[in-house]
Amino acid sequence: MKKGLVAFTPFQLASLRLVFAGSVGAYFFVREFRKLSKKDWLFLSLSGALGNLIPAYLFASAGAEIPSSLSGALNAMTPFFALLTGVVLFSQLFKVSQAIGIIIGLAGSLLLIFSKTKDGFQFEIDYLIPCSKVILAAFLYGINVNIIKSKLSHNTAIVNSMIPLSIVSIPALIMALQTGAFNVAMQEESLKPLLYIILLGVIGSAISLIVFNTLVKKTTAIFAASVTYLIPIFAYFWGILDGEPIGLFQVSGMLLILLGITLARRS
Repeated sequence: MKKGLVAFTPFQLASLRLVFAGSVGAYFFVREFRKLSKKDWLFLSLSGALGNLIPAYLFASAGAEIPSSLSGALNAMTPFFALLTGVVLFSQLFKVSQAIGIIIGLAGSLLLIFSKTKDGFQFEIDYLIPCSKVILAAFLYGINVNIIKSKLSHNTAIVNSMIPLSIVSIPALIMALQTGAFNVAMQEESLKPLLYIILLGVIGSAISLIVFNTLVKKTTAIFAASVTYLIPIFAYFWGILDGEPIGLFQVSGMLLILLGITLARRS
């Protein structure tokens, strides 16, 4: 996202990302069109909106204002929201060890979020609004993972991934046309940023979503969401390559994240 925003606006980036991701799923949309029930289409559409469409624009907007590593760290709040919405909205049961694992992992994420310098804590007040956008996206992810587990578990991971992406690519295409995203993409200086967006859509959305939904199908919604605690670790390593610092606080946060995932898995 950071590299794509060099040439595109947040809305253009999010729109193109979804268009490229949805194009991967077009074949599956046609293949499954007559096989799915009306109830399936309802929840698949809802999953697409909550798990892909709205978060894509929230993340792109936030990515223009905060470091990518911070955005990735905040996304690790997803398992907390998966547990909360699972209990409140879907009457899901949970074990104490799951809650402890999530809290420990969340503590590790907070260490990464606030330790923006090598030797201490720092948080910019201007980050509040963009951080709120990422937290809202994580909340929507939490709802979505419960929808997939509770309402769509009878479908394959490919169906639960590709159909929602195909659905949301339609409004994304309209948004891309309205914001002039394709006009920008035709410019020579936009070629490299466009390639990053293609990678973001195909790998960061389509392929990763299949892997994630496979995990949801084989495990619990809470554990599947808990693996997003790994995102801050990889986000920080990418941040290091981009010149961001790392020290004791960052390493401690990563270790807490891994411990939290381990506890959530054992539950």
